[in-house]
Amino acid sequence: MNKTNKRIVMFLVETIKGSGRFTARVSSPLRVQMARFALGVALVKEPRAIVACALVGAVAFGMAMKPVQMSDVGFADFDMEMGSVFRTANITIRKPTGVTVVPGSAGKLYKKFSAIGYRLEDIRTGAGVPRVFVKAMPNDIRHLRSIDTRKAVFIKMMLPLILRINEELTASRARIEKLTAMLSRGETIASKSASWLDAQYVRYGVKPGQAKSLLLKVDVIPPSLALAQAAEESGWGTSRFAQEGRALFGQRTYKTAAGIKPNAGAQEHTFNVKSFDRLLDGVRSYALNLNSHRAYVHFRQVRSDLRAAFKDMGSFRLVETLGRYSERGDDYIETIKAIVRVNNLRTLDKAKLSQSLDGARKMEDA
Repeated sequence: MNKTNKRIVMFLVETIKGSGRFTARVSSPLRVQMARFALGVALVKEPRAIVACALVGAVAFGMAMKPVQMSDVGFADFDMEMGSVFRTANITIRKPTGVTVVPGSAGKLYKKFSAIGYRLEDIRTGAGVPRVFVKAMPNDIRHLRSIDTRKAVFIKMMLPLILRINEELTASRARIEKLTAMLSRGETIASKSASWLDAQYVRYGVKPGQAKSLLLKVDVIPPSLALAQAAEESGWGTSRFAQEGRALFGQRTYKTAAGIKPNAGAQEHTFNVKSFDRLLDGVRSYALNLNSHRAYVHFRQVRSDLRAAFKDMGSFRLVETLGRYSERGDDYIETIKAIVRVNNLRTLDKAKLSQSLDGARKMEDA
């Protein structure tokens, strides 16, 4: 889809989202039939822009005397260039989640961030984080002369990715809570929802039906903790694994045909370092590792206790449970704490992705 069509679709979606009240008063079955008819007409025409416009129009016509509120729709676990799927009744529309950027250079990326007003000081005071998802680490990031600039570029690249994964986890957690509550009341859930729920039990290694155990594992990672670990494990994005494999968290794989082999050292390595197609995939894998591996049971329990007590999931408290993440043990924990403290990362724990794509669109040619 070209930029013009994208902007038309985005304009229509945002208009629907905040347009007030719709006055169509027709029965629910008729609304669904009209939506299907609109979709059928759109599919004949083929272009994606027409499909999206038909869906948006169907939703607009189908809403009876009420605005579309954020509480009326829910994120699905969906990863597309154009965005996440929102559902209203039996109709789905796509809401853009961001812009994927392949950086030409670290310097150019830094200038682009500045041009769209992406400043960490603003994020710390409540501004939204631009939905800019950098695909790969710039290979010249180590050549930025200023250490502060290098760190700023790294943090600005990584923060939207971490927040994106936390959005996915929050949406999945909410859906699990809703579906398991329905089942506990003896209600029947749709077959697709049942299949999705079964897949979550498998994904996180939990026996079917043990909802509490599943929710213990499906939860967010504090941004300050993820940022500090990524910085330490990747040398602020300069390591060979970060450059060649989009790997920022030092995750190991023991499959001989997978990943990147470490350089030969004093001892023969029996593992490779996991590699990924995108930085986002690496962050997602890191979150799954903390949320499912048996080495981090204590991490998940402490996080759950903090949630139950309505306390912040602070990185200082949680990093104390990650002694097994590195062979360095306590020294590793102290290093992560120092990175968080020196770089003022805890002030980013409340950061949220922006609900607008205005700035992100300007990054498309970075």
